[in-house]
Amino acid sequence: MQEVSFLVVDDCQLVRNLVRTTLVNRLGAENVYTAEDGKEALELLDARHIDIIIADWQMPNLDGEELLKRVRKSKKHSKTPFIMMSSLGDREHVVCAIQNGVSQYMMKPFTADKLEETVHKSWNTISRRGAVRLSGLPEHSVRIRTGSRTLSGQVKNISQSGMLLQSPYSREMHLFNTYELELDVFELNDGNLLISPLYAVPVRIVAVEGFVDTKMCQLALRFNRDMLNDATKRHLDELLKQLGGCETELIQDN
Repeated sequence: MQEVSFLVVDDCQLVRNLVRTTLVNRLGAENVYTAEDGKEALELLDARHIDIIIADWQMPNLDGEELLKRVRKSKKHSKTPFIMMSSLGDREHVVCAIQNGVSQYMMKPFTADKLEETVHKSWNTISRRGAVRLSGLPEHSVRIRTGSRTLSGQVKNISQSGMLLQSPYSREMHLFNTYELELDVFELNDGNLLISPLYAVPVRIVAVEGFVDTKMCQLALRFNRDMLNDATKRHLDELLKQLGGCETELIQDN
């Protein structure tokens, strides 16, 4: 979610920093703005382009509930995903947030995994195909070049901003800030589609359990679009467009 802009609102600096760090390290976000309360948040919403709001409920000056109400009444941000963070988990507060138009309600304390999951749920519910991750690719091959080795992988999901791969694990993966990839997709509407060279930055590497003979991992990558040539960008857009028109399932957040 490199191109998605976030606004994090919380009167606690520690929480703001934790959320910001998670968005940057786990989701590859490059545009994360912060505010100490709802009043400062409204000023930023007027001045900046914001795609997702993550706000605490209990704050001085202007709390999260009032911020949510004002956001939903504004023409500019009436449909902007709004994630409410709160230590208030009783039914009354949850129902109140839902009635005021909250996108997701996230209880404090929460893990980085929970935050990432909640952000994807909020983003995937709106009609912005370019940022939605698509799974169920047709038969394909992926080649990952890491120094002296070339690894093969399988695409678990892909979007305009990056992809999630499953591949054999290599220690060399940790040595590079940018990977060069080649994605060859077979049997699309117009035949084979070769997308190369794809340059991507590793976001995280996680071991996959259950493989006996080979160590497997899931590799989250964020595309470095500044390094992609026009042909590669065009082919990537073509792939996502065709996947969106096929019987391709969106990533399920159940």
